[in-house]
Amino acid sequence: MKLTRYIHLNPLRANLVNGLKELDRYKYSGHAIILGRRKNFWQDTDYVLKRFGETRSVARREYRKFVKKGVDRGKMQELTGGGLVRSVGGWSAL
Repeated sequence: MKLTRYIHLNPLRANLVNGLKELDRYKYSGHAIILGRRKNFWQDTDYVLKRFGETRSVARREYRKFVKKGVDRGKMQELTGGGLVRSVGGWSAL
């Protein structure tokens, strides 16, 4: 879930939105979809929401709290760059 939070906070870190309230409705991030503020027919929110609560309303509230805690963390080196090269085994595992 840390990676989901990190990715969804990218527009905030890049100054594309001014604060979490604006991010909550930002149409170019899955964050607004998870919160139920926007819809994408192809995006499954259940995978994330079921980790935060029994009901959608509780899960969305807890998810937003979780995201809010990540706002001040900034760029997290362990979650950036590398792709397949940083994966266990890298290219040799293929």
